[in-house]
Amino acid sequence: MSGGNNCLSKLWIRARSYNQTINGVNAENLKKVTGIVRFFTSSSIVLGISTALAVCFSSTLYGITISPALLLATFLSTIAVYSLNKVTDTAEDSINKPEQTSNRQTYYLILSISSFIISIAIGIIQGWAVFLVLLTPLFIGVIYSIKISKSLPRLKEILGVKSLLVAFSWAFTGSLLPALTSRVAPEKIVLVFIYILIHTFVGTVLFDTLDIRGDDASNVKTIPIQLGKYGTRHLLLIVNSMLLLWLGFCIASGLFISYLPAAMFGMLYSYALIWYFTKTEGKRLHAELFIDGEWLPFIVVLQLLIH
Repeated sequence: MSGGNNCLSKLWIRARSYNQTINGVNAENLKKVTGIVRFFTSSSIVLGISTALAVCFSSTLYGITISPALLLATFLSTIAVYSLNKVTDTAEDSINKPEQTSNRQTYYLILSISSFIISIAIGIIQGWAVFLVLLTPLFIGVIYSIKISKSLPRLKEILGVKSLLVAFSWAFTGSLLPALTSRVAPEKIVLVFIYILIHTFVGTVLFDTLDIRGDDASNVKTIPIQLGKYGTRHLLLIVNSMLLLWLGFCIASGLFISYLPAAMFGMLYSYALIWYFTKTEGKRLHAELFIDGEWLPFIVVLQLLIH
């Protein structure tokens, strides 16, 4: 019996050692994956891809094909704006996301300027109308982030303006850029503009719920600071529910009928985000993946509908 017990003890020790090794390897792999994900989110690559996907979303609804050059220009314009933000928003970022705060302002400034130049160059090559559409969010990004006068607040410091400007910028580029490459009915452009505007507004305000401490310390007046999480939740539920009217109008007018399941999926997706990020202490990495990257599942659903 003693020999049997010793054998069982040795097997148990080996099994436990093996499990610890496996757990250690899994933990190390998870750490590496998390690090890669954080790089893509903190460097605004996810945001850039998401903006390009919003343009793909619009072009799919319009029934046209958009050139890779325009998608690249859209991606780079987003990188330019959000890299500039990393330079101008160091005070609030040091509180809101200290793990991502970097002293590499020079690097981000160079990245912003170079992305801006390439994006604008592509716009000029594609035509002056494309150039002006690409220039608009870049212009908004500059006046939104930079304090022009000591006596005047930055636009982002005015209550609600921050979220509205970001949403307008995304909706303007996403709905109008594809329409410049082919003839599109004006009512379709307006409908797509409204759809992107509502989605982006919801996502921007949800991000502000994570940034309350830093925004408050930096005198950035956001909706969550003014209304609190409870009031913000109710406001966003009302805003997102406006998409029900959007869906009803599309059904009545016969527009985008084959794509309405994807549009409805987007509305339900936003409801889930509102519930999660206003009911719980949502993690920033979750927000950067599921809010910044929200257009990826939309495109996946659209492609499934097409095929």
